[in-house]
Amino acid sequence: MTTPLLREFSQTDVDWLVQIGTLRSLQPGDRLYSPPQPLNHLWIVVSGQLSVVLETPAADKSGKATRQEILRLSSGELTGALPAIATYLCQSTLLALTDATVLAIPLAVLSQKLADDADFAAPFYRVVALTLRHQLTQWAAQMGYSVALLGQLQLKEAATVFAELADSDLDWLMAVGQVTSIKPGTPLLRCGYPVDALHLLLDGAVGLSAAEQPPNLVVTALMPDPERAETEFARLSRGDLVGETLLLDSAPAAVGAIALRESTLLTIPRWRLLAKLLYDRPFAARLYRLLALLLASKQQLILQKLGVLAPNSDLDGPLLERVALAEARFEWLVQRLKAQAQF
Repeated sequence: MTTPLLREFSQTDVDWLVQIGTLRSLQPGDRLYSPPQPLNHLWIVVSGQLSVVLETPAADKSGKATRQEILRLSSGELTGALPAIATYLCQSTLLALTDATVLAIPLAVLSQKLADDADFAAPFYRVVALTLRHQLTQWAAQMGYSVALLGQLQLKEAATVFAELADSDLDWLMAVGQVTSIKPGTPLLRCGYPVDALHLLLDGAVGLSAAEQPPNLVVTALMPDPERAETEFARLSRGDLVGETLLLDSAPAAVGAIALRESTLLTIPRWRLLAKLLYDRPFAARLYRLLALLLASKQQLILQKLGVLAPNSDLDGPLLERVALAEARFEWLVQRLKAQAQF
């Protein structure tokens, strides 16, 4: 991966990381982190390679846990504590595979910087989102492309979306978005084609589909095959997003999205969204953090599916409060749109 660290951060951002961080040298086999230690640093790999290892409890009476490498990290990649984003890393062991050097950033200092400086927070969370997406791509390549596996990654996004965005963000989405009604069978995303807009599903249902093999996006776009078989692997409902990948880059859609029944959408054109991300840094920080949260949740789900991470079925008080808040804010948005005679 061409590291997004130097591509996204300014020289001032990099200088701050160097100033606040501490360099640590590792030899092959050294442990940078292992549970149940507190995860209180973000590490940037400066040189060498690290291995991320998860231990699966023994299924038999031997009591011997199975160790499985799930990821290798190289120069420029991030690992460790990501402020406000829960990942599998707190349950994994980080080992040096070669002589390596990492830059350790204290979590407390980083969290305060993110809270105080939106100009730093926006590229930071963008780098995190790009890193998490790259890791998901690596896993997909290792495991083989599988529509059946994708089907296990269904995630109700609304609870995250409407709990994370500020009221001012929702106001802007309503101001620049257009409410449209579409008929069953209307495509929102076509595999191989550009993603031209971000859609918020206000009502209805949208199916996501993919072919059994990774598509050649150029062939798919320029030589469309109406008989190309695609399998539905997920369904989206009210409050979910369609086309959020455009927040990270201009890559064509790798999956298709089609309305399953009459649906209502709030559509924000690509150019509007990208301009807002460029000029409103607090908005950009919140949106990139939101995307990082969604990607981290998908990482958790894929590791649970592979059996190397135990499912978390606890519905604790804070989570229930978060879902209730998201539902209330979504209903508030819908009522506002109705009052404006858009919906």
